[in-house]
Amino acid sequence: MKSVVRILSILLMVAVWLRIDWLLGLRSLKRQRTASVYPWRKGKIDFFDDGVAWMKSLELDITEAEESICLLFYIIEPDEVGRRIFTLLKDRVKDGVRVRVLCDALGSRKMKPWLKHLKEAGIEIELSRPVLFKGSLFSIQRRNHRKIAVFDERVSHIGGFNIGREYVNLDPVLSPWRDYHLRIEGESVGDALKEFEIDWNREFNISEQASSPRQNTFKGHQKHQIIPSEPVNMEGFILDLFDQAEESIFIGTPYFIPTGTLFNSLKQKIRENIKVTIMVPGTPDHALVQPASYHFLRELIDLGAEVHQFEHGFYHAKVILIDDKLCDIGTTNFDQRSLVINDEINVLTSDKEIIGKVITSINNDLHHAVRVQKKDIQPNGPVDASAELLARSISHLL
Repeated sequence: MKSVVRILSILLMVAVWLRIDWLLGLRSLKRQRTASVYPWRKGKIDFFDDGVAWMKSLELDITEAEESICLLFYIIEPDEVGRRIFTLLKDRVKDGVRVRVLCDALGSRKMKPWLKHLKEAGIEIELSRPVLFKGSLFSIQRRNHRKIAVFDERVSHIGGFNIGREYVNLDPVLSPWRDYHLRIEGESVGDALKEFEIDWNREFNISEQASSPRQNTFKGHQKHQIIPSEPVNMEGFILDLFDQAEESIFIGTPYFIPTGTLFNSLKQKIRENIKVTIMVPGTPDHALVQPASYHFLRELIDLGAEVHQFEHGFYHAKVILIDDKLCDIGTTNFDQRSLVINDEINVLTSDKEIIGKVITSINNDLHHAVRVQKKDIQPNGPVDASAELLARSISHLL
């Protein structure tokens, strides 16, 4: 027992140092972009909650591209799924299509040995945000967590799916993988392309502004808005969504580790008799994410919130639904790193058709979830309590 206490004490000291490093990093963080938020647009939106169906759509858009393909993903795995995508991309290069790929250096670290071969095949590819330790872990923690695909300035994809075998239900533990993703045709495709260009230029130290995309003349009626983490403050954006709620707030997220501001807002909404429902995975993909969330979830349950754990595979969706009238889907997890420092991108929509599809998917996922009671997530003794405190202290690393 003494050895366990000693180990926990050391871990807690490390956690304190990491927390101080995090807070100092936040003070030094400066968002560089000052451009205005993209306006509401109209277009045609397809909603996906199944990785196999989404991957087929992505592959079809790759094969039909005639001029350019832009892919930006947090994770691209060089497994059978990733290799198939790159085979398709190499074929498109042979047909004269310009292919650019950007993936996060940490999330896609397994891609590093493949870069030379892919570049020789004509694919322009780079790892975003190299992992370089410069005396602080803060810069390493700030990741490019976006998932954007743009084809011929005509079609864009934004959402939670990455490229790898687990996202198409090939992982024996985390399948079926539940995620929400959008395919968009219309005016906002230029906005998505601009965000890709900004990230691309930043990685290659290109000082000029992102090129202006051509006018997309596609006619559609579904209203939506692209929400990038720069210049938008994601914490403030979600706080504003909460403030618009009159009846209900639904949050679907793989990691529930809110900032203090958003946590306090949720508690206040419950006190105002607004129904708050949260869905998280029952099976985590990281060991400490569940205990890091328990403190927050217990307090919300005490106030009257409903908390559900998805038990049929892995729940990776990032969705906020306000009064069944306003829906936010994208790459932003409901955790401190996504909300405060990561590069993220979301899509906000008020379209009744898309929201109806999202509600159907949420209800289906709730059918495969178990409602959590406070007693289910209480720490079992001092070791559990210490582990929970440790997890919450380093939650920004998860």
